[in-house]
Amino acid sequence: MISKMSLAGSRDSKDTYSAPVSAAEVQDQLNHILAGPEFRRSTRLQRFLRLAVERSLAGEIDLMKEYVVGREVFDRGADYDPAVDSIVRVEAQRLRRKLREYYQTHGRKDPILITFPSGSYVPVFSRAAHPEPAGIASETERVVTLARPNPRTVAVLPFANLSPEPEQEYFCDGITEDIISAISSIPQLQVIGRTSLFALKRIEDPHEIGIRLGAGTIIEGTVRKAGELLRVSARIVDSGTRRVRWSRVFDRKTSDVFSIENEISRSIARALRAVWQPEWIHKAPSTEAYVLYLKGRQVWNQLSLKGYQSAIEQFNHAISLYPEYAEPYAGLADAYTWLAMWGMMRPREAFAKGKQAALDALRLGPASAQAHSSLAATRFFFEWDWQESMVLFKKALELQPGYLDGLHIYGTCLFILGHFEEARACLEPAVQLDPLSFRMNRTLGTLCYLQGRADEAERWLEAAIALEPDSMESHYLLARLHLQQGRYDAALSEAVKCQKYPSGALGLGILGVALSRTGNQGGALSTIERLGEISSAGYADPLAGALVHAALGNADAAIECLGNSLVERSPGALLLNIDPLFDEIRSDVRFQNLVSALKFPDLHLGS
Repeated sequence: MISKMSLAGSRDSKDTYSAPVSAAEVQDQLNHILAGPEFRRSTRLQRFLRLAVERSLAGEIDLMKEYVVGREVFDRGADYDPAVDSIVRVEAQRLRRKLREYYQTHGRKDPILITFPSGSYVPVFSRAAHPEPAGIASETERVVTLARPNPRTVAVLPFANLSPEPEQEYFCDGITEDIISAISSIPQLQVIGRTSLFALKRIEDPHEIGIRLGAGTIIEGTVRKAGELLRVSARIVDSGTRRVRWSRVFDRKTSDVFSIENEISRSIARALRAVWQPEWIHKAPSTEAYVLYLKGRQVWNQLSLKGYQSAIEQFNHAISLYPEYAEPYAGLADAYTWLAMWGMMRPREAFAKGKQAALDALRLGPASAQAHSSLAATRFFFEWDWQESMVLFKKALELQPGYLDGLHIYGTCLFILGHFEEARACLEPAVQLDPLSFRMNRTLGTLCYLQGRADEAERWLEAAIALEPDSMESHYLLARLHLQQGRYDAALSEAVKCQKYPSGALGLGILGVALSRTGNQGGALSTIERLGEISSAGYADPLAGALVHAALGNADAAIECLGNSLVERSPGALLLNIDPLFDEIRSDVRFQNLVSALKFPDLHLGS
């Protein structure tokens, strides 16, 4: 008897795929899957899948319990206790991942889908729809959602520099960013992110910008600075009608720049009938201190090794002159965190410095969302204090609900903990508010990769590369995705692009994996040698070696490298329990011991 609970027909808009799925079709599909390369070498996964399918076809779904699977598939004895031994749960995750991989590659055109809902060992059978792929649009259209402008979605355009000195551009950018930060603390508003706004800097028509970004309210202005005299003009424009709702010109001293920013922010709140948050008040001990901080932020926004290093110099300069100024400490913490995230600096060293800077920022600015978020990141990646980091992230977003950098890093930490849907709830709004940020796009792509949503992941990662073609990190992530898809030549092509950065250990590691997958074992071994040379000269993330050794089947060396990566606090190593590239060694007891050492909790993420 075929269980009605286990057989389901999926439908498209025309009900084309609503016909019931027969037992013969399911059995034929099972044979196809088991013959595929994803399952051919894994006897236990074959047994697991066959048992689940055949029991369901026989109507014996009540027998598909964790205890039964453990005994019949994994040869556990009569004293098997699922609460102590997690083998079934771990292998079920692997089974779901392998099925997704199969359907994204060799089974892409198969007519029947066999899937397992999360938390269940009972399969669901349905018919597959195969829509034609959409045409590729222009780069901007691929990442910007054209939407009816929402009046409560605000775009603060970069204030134009009318000063005779071109180097005053950073001062204008600083005013723009401060206003963005100020109104991001207003819960009723959605504020477009800096990256997208600055990417559209040359577009002058507020109506066009509103249409591109879905922003119904546009803030624009100019700045003229001559010595200590400052003239700032600002206006609020309805992007749909181009009607000016408010405008004002401020003639003040440069020392009054913060009062100007706050007045503009209050006016935005009044115009949109939103509640102004007076606790957001940017303070600096002097104009000089503010300028030094802005210079650091300007180079930080390059999002590169050179940019982070230059930012650290500027922030340290500001701190040496004004040790009680909070903002440079927060900037310093962020710079060290991002140096650590991609192995540009030894993580243990970078996170330790970042933690101290974040603590100083929080001490001097207890209402700073940035300081809370920066400290949360170091608590998470450096101290593995999962619970406290979540508390700090939530506090940051209470202080500034629209803080996109905070949403970004919080979402990243959530998917590392395996909370994929909560991560998506953070990252999708962040991408919607900053659609031209290559960093936001590639992080959402990474989440989709870990969820097994290969087509979606590819779209986000390709968008990230279109926005910033020279990002080694984006090419690295796309290479990993292609490996998961079984598209080894495409993975090798992306891995080769990572080699423009000779000190990038992770890029070299993914090249070794791609070479191994395409049959070039000698080339893969040469990447191990080169990683050793980089390590001798400085720091090379041990995770890179772990990836190559795992691909070559060197389980002992791979697990040793993984252990070293955890000691070094390599951020990428925190993904080892959910990263498909480690599936071949996942059942190794030593690997499971490394996962257990992380002590990931079952966090309560509600408010």
